[in-house]
Amino acid sequence: MKRFTTDPTRLIFITACLALLSLSMAPSLSAQTANEADEATSSEPEEDTSAAQPDPRDEEPWDYSPYRVLIWVVSRDPRFTADTLREPVLEYLDRDFNALWRTTIADAPPPVATASFRSMEDLTYDQIAASDPVIAVKRDHEDAIRIQSVRSLPQYVSSVAVTQGMQANVLRRAAEYGDPAMAGTAAKLQPFDGDAIALSETWNEPSTEALLVTRGQATTFAKPGAKIIPLPVTGLVASTVEEYDKVFVVRIRQHANGSTVAVSEMETLMRLFGAVVESPFLSAYDLPNVVGHTITRAFSPMVRIDDAGQKTATGMIRAGNLILDPESPANVPVGSALQPMIRKNDRNGKPIAVGRIEWAYLIATERDGPNVNMDYYSGMAGGLQGRKNQRTFKMAMLLRPQRDDTLLRLHVKGREDLPLIGYELYERELKSKSMSFVGRTDWNGRLAIEKTDHPLRLLYVKNGGAVLARLPMVPGLTPKEVADLTGDDMRLQAEAYIRGVQNAIIDLVAIRKLLAARIRLRLKKGQMKEAEELLNALRDQPTNEQLADDMGRKQGMFLKEIGTRNPNQRRKVDIMFKETREMLGKQINPTVIRDLEVDVQRAKDNGGKLPDDPKEDDEAAA
Repeated sequence: MKRFTTDPTRLIFITACLALLSLSMAPSLSAQTANEADEATSSEPEEDTSAAQPDPRDEEPWDYSPYRVLIWVVSRDPRFTADTLREPVLEYLDRDFNALWRTTIADAPPPVATASFRSMEDLTYDQIAASDPVIAVKRDHEDAIRIQSVRSLPQYVSSVAVTQGMQANVLRRAAEYGDPAMAGTAAKLQPFDGDAIALSETWNEPSTEALLVTRGQATTFAKPGAKIIPLPVTGLVASTVEEYDKVFVVRIRQHANGSTVAVSEMETLMRLFGAVVESPFLSAYDLPNVVGHTITRAFSPMVRIDDAGQKTATGMIRAGNLILDPESPANVPVGSALQPMIRKNDRNGKPIAVGRIEWAYLIATERDGPNVNMDYYSGMAGGLQGRKNQRTFKMAMLLRPQRDDTLLRLHVKGREDLPLIGYELYERELKSKSMSFVGRTDWNGRLAIEKTDHPLRLLYVKNGGAVLARLPMVPGLTPKEVADLTGDDMRLQAEAYIRGVQNAIIDLVAIRKLLAARIRLRLKKGQMKEAEELLNALRDQPTNEQLADDMGRKQGMFLKEIGTRNPNQRRKVDIMFKETREMLGKQINPTVIRDLEVDVQRAKDNGGKLPDDPKEDDEAAA
């Protein structure tokens, strides 16, 4: 049962505003144009256009549009149902959401109840809608692109295999929906002699065109994947969810350690569940107030993002002009953090990308009535930017962290079993470039990030002095956050090797100069044998070619380990090796040995003693 209550004065004000707005926006039509339109409409054959008609609620101004709210009650106690809780819970919620919500309270469908008692933290849209019956059509079907609904399916598919139990269930629900033939698809159903598992195993058989299975089964089909066609039947979780803006799953659990109410809010447009909010209760008398209080804490107001740049965004608060109290739970105060989200639909209105933008947050900086200005912080390029179109929806959801901290874990990209150990995390102030040390990851790549006075913390991951990633975080929002980063351990190994090579070059230069000085000293004293022994020792020192060949092998090994997915690290390694090769070419060359060989020959020609060089005498005198 839906309920929308408000006080008379407020209702009159809202109605008048909507009437004036509709009059100002309505196009003016002459009587002749209107008559021509009526005649054209009456002369055309009638057809079912209910699916193409826009929802009247879409025409409501965003700042005057109340939330459509569904509250699903999940309980194993027959005393606590939607019927017993409806009136007292609505009475409690009316205190804060009198004009802001149009509320429906109902018992949760069995799939939602089962998933809720299993784990509230793991609720997802796919999980609660997994039991909905759908028709899975092979994506490599020659007419798959033309099959968009049960109306078009009979034209291109000869049969749809289904278990006998599922067929009976679907036909019964289709009759309750008012379309027992399912637009002709019911005649295409072919009973399968076996259970659901055996039916799913026939997916890859060449004779299989389509299967009637649950949505959860259809999402597991691969090679080819499944094109999911929803059915016009009653009791679909997916269809129910689409009728609302917010869905609250309220789980009431009683056990020996105490009774609790756990609430998780789902933003239906983005198909995103928020953090679970939990409250204890002592008796059935307190339960309605506890339920209402917990729902209020779990509620997250929405902001429609109208314009977004690289660092800023502007938006409008939903039902912003219906909020009369600044302390209202539906308000978005300055300084609060919001989660940006985006949804992109195909031409049929089905989402091809939906959900939150990873490692990105907004901070409300200014308010002007229902309008709000925000700063955008992201760990990745892009996100909110892009051209506007009717198939892209950009939203932001107010965040209310319920915990004291969030455990951050870092691991190698694509390898959860390889934690990034000993990596440093620094925090940068939002309005300056000053950095402060936060901590190092432990043996499992973890570090607890505590909540501070400011909701957003801008973290930087460093290793060996190099910045690897920027991770904006709202600590306390979730129990755990995982970042899969491209570790730079190989770059550090390459850097350590290059430093060793550079130190070896410096030592080799010193040894070569020392040996050259000793050889010339022996030649001047006429000690030819000792001079030639030292010259042989100098020839045995590593040469430019030897060091260059070893560096080439090591560089190839490092680049192979880094792979092609991290061009930034490859570029850094290439630069280090290039600079070291230039250093090697300048410092280690055969000129020194050639000059000494010339001096030895001069000494032999002079009777075993190196003659004095006039240039050296002049330099000594100077």
